[in-house]
Amino acid sequence: MNEAQEIEELQIHEVARGDKMRKIVVIVLMAVLMGSTVSIAESKDSTKVLVDESRAASVNTWLQFLLTYVGLPEETDWKYSFDNYDQTWGFGSAAKRVQEIADMDIRKKGTLGYPILRKYDVLIISSFEESYSSDEVAAIRQFVENGGGLLLLGDSESPNNSIARAFDVLFYSENVAVADSKAKKLQNSVHQPYTDDIKNHPITEGVEQVVLNFVVPLTNYKSGNVLIRSSEDSWADRHLTEGSGRKDGDEEGGPFDLFLAVDNIGKGRAVLFGGSWSFFNWVVEEPEQQNLDLLENAVKWLSEPGGPYKQYKALNEQAQGVLLEAVSLYRNHMFSQAKEKLEEAISIFEKSREVYPSGEANQGIEEAENFTLKCDTGMEADDIFEKAKGLYDQRDYENAIEEFEKARQLYEEIEYTEKVQECEIKVQESNNWITLREKAQSLYQQGEDALIIAPSTFDPTGYDTAKSIFEQAKSTWLEYDDPSQVQICEEKISLCNSEIANIKKNRMIVILGVVAVIAVVVLIVIVVIRIRKKKPQEKITPESEEASLTEEKVNALEALNSRYVKGEITKEEYETLRSVLEKK
Repeated sequence: MNEAQEIEELQIHEVARGDKMRKIVVIVLMAVLMGSTVSIAESKDSTKVLVDESRAASVNTWLQFLLTYVGLPEETDWKYSFDNYDQTWGFGSAAKRVQEIADMDIRKKGTLGYPILRKYDVLIISSFEESYSSDEVAAIRQFVENGGGLLLLGDSESPNNSIARAFDVLFYSENVAVADSKAKKLQNSVHQPYTDDIKNHPITEGVEQVVLNFVVPLTNYKSGNVLIRSSEDSWADRHLTEGSGRKDGDEEGGPFDLFLAVDNIGKGRAVLFGGSWSFFNWVVEEPEQQNLDLLENAVKWLSEPGGPYKQYKALNEQAQGVLLEAVSLYRNHMFSQAKEKLEEAISIFEKSREVYPSGEANQGIEEAENFTLKCDTGMEADDIFEKAKGLYDQRDYENAIEEFEKARQLYEEIEYTEKVQECEIKVQESNNWITLREKAQSLYQQGEDALIIAPSTFDPTGYDTAKSIFEQAKSTWLEYDDPSQVQICEEKISLCNSEIANIKKNRMIVILGVVAVIAVVVLIVIVVIRIRKKKPQEKITPESEEASLTEEKVNALEALNSRYVKGEITKEEYETLRSVLEKK
């Protein structure tokens, strides 16, 4: 469209609107209502929409001059604004439709940041004359990822890609608009065609055709659904250059993708349409167009996930569910699994707090962190308890007791009564085993001591005593269940048995020797007597013979007494030999 055509169109619509464009009262009233940068809606349950006009474009200065010259008052609102209800280039009619389904705030100035955006469900940006900063674009992206909806309405004069690029979408350069000479159009302008190439979608429900008013086509996108396209007869017209309104050889032909709906951007959605001028007051009042229906459906669809101020509630509910699961695991003493769930709950609460700060998230994080500390204590106690059990199984009861005591104290901190009692039982059992072991060791040492003083040539009493003690030690080691010590005791018992047997053998040898000696003595006596009988001797009287035998017996008994006194024979042997001598 050239400058003359644009002025002519504006003049036609200004005349048609008549007195309405001069209702300064309405403008003043709107100015009063907009006394603050943003009018905050009080409703909490309805959809909340923010229209950012901190960079709202205006009618060109030279065009303002011309329109003022032809009769428009100097106080005319030249902004492409949602609170401009009276001028043809305003979006007041679109604002009314949005306000039928949502609470709408208009932001007039200032930097756009996430702390502002998180209070809304949908952000509308249209016809902006300055690019948004990288921080602002990042805030918009964060808003969408956290459940918000973005309606980006670009035009041929706006730096559309400064925002669109953050969503992997690109528009044509800013001086291009879709033109169609064959389609039905407004005011016979090739830049204002109707299109009915509309795809079924909740946004396009009930919409059969829309008017395209200087729409900038899309050139690239990675995901999303194209809902509206231009016809095959359309082309990308460089409308600000000479030859505007007719297709030049180097201008690209249609059809073009125009209206893109992108779902699943994090938790949010975005709609990108390079046709903000398609919602001008004068356009949406034209018959047969359904542009406002399209706008209403788009706002509804974008608001469905719910903005950050709603998403945080869902996140808190999710986090609370995970926290309850974690607490249940903790109550069942599954500390490691509980800690994993607690960390998951904290992560969700932190995400909720990032999306929209709330006391509930802070409280949830605090509770989860407290349980995490308890889980750490429980895990540490379990590790120490397992170490103590290992020492217990290795019969290292002293160190096991020390570790069980450490574990018991930790279990007491988290009120794990069952484990406290188990530790106490294990300590008592360890002490019992230590007592039994010390008893066995003491008995064994007593046996060793008895064994040292046991040696005797003829008396096995010492070895009998040592053997008895070793048998007691063996029995105790059996109760202690120490096979190696049992074997050692058995070896000592075997030694005692061997020594006892040797003593008995020696004693028997001595007895037999004594008997043999006595027998030899007796034999010698008999021989001597017989020899004497053969010699002529004086007749020996019975009295003298008896005296001689008595003297020999006395000598033998004295010799026997001497051996007994010297300990060479036992009392039992002594008494046996004496009995034999006395019978002679």
